[in-house]
Amino acid sequence: MDPKQFRFILWAPIIMGAALVAGLWLLGTNIKDGRVNDTITVTGSVKKSVVADFGKWHGTISHSATLTESGDLSALDSTLQAVSKDAGLVRAFAKGLGIEDANVHLLPVSTDPQYEQLANYQQSQKIIGYTVRQEIEVESSDVNKIEELSTKASQLVKQNIAFVNQNTEYYFQKLSDLRPELFAQATRDAKERAEAIARPTGVTVGAIRSARTGVIQVLRPNSTDVSDYGSYDLSTKEKEVSAVVTVSFALEK
Repeated sequence: MDPKQFRFILWAPIIMGAALVAGLWLLGTNIKDGRVNDTITVTGSVKKSVVADFGKWHGTISHSATLTESGDLSALDSTLQAVSKDAGLVRAFAKGLGIEDANVHLLPVSTDPQYEQLANYQQSQKIIGYTVRQEIEVESSDVNKIEELSTKASQLVKQNIAFVNQNTEYYFQKLSDLRPELFAQATRDAKERAEAIARPTGVTVGAIRSARTGVIQVLRPNSTDVSDYGSYDLSTKEKEVSAVVTVSFALEK
């Protein structure tokens, strides 16, 4: 064996041992002097119950028009008139519930062609009729009125109004104002958790080294349907808003 390699093998353990002793001595000195450079990272969370302050009701009226063999469009004209009449009845119904006419919005009418069905389940290019749809949106900051409309809209069926779709959405519009409060409470929760962990070890929790906020979750009460990108449930008036923050604190002896 080369003498230089032999000397390296001989001295390497001694050098590593000396470095280890020196490192332990420095660490002990830091602890003795009260200098602890470690951090603790914890997650704090908070939940708050809120009630929606804005609601939307959506309804779609649908009628079909069948063309004659000659392609006469009079059936389409009468169908358009029927859809317009039904929309007027919905508007009047909403007004009867105390919803202002300005809050009832009629979207542009859509007209979709119906094509002749062939024996092989394919379609020809021959138009035999049209489906006419009118979408209606009713919105209000009085969510109780929107809820009442949603509940009682079935009464319109008695007036031969054909709905193909209905749904109601509830929003909480003050979320941006609530966000700072939620993150502040979540940070306090994180510090309490850090103190509970650190207390038995004889060290104290110091200043914040770093913090990272998570996404806001707006869910149904008692729901666990969270998402990494944030969830926003629209199905209920009552909602539960939650926030999470991950905080690193300095540890001090």
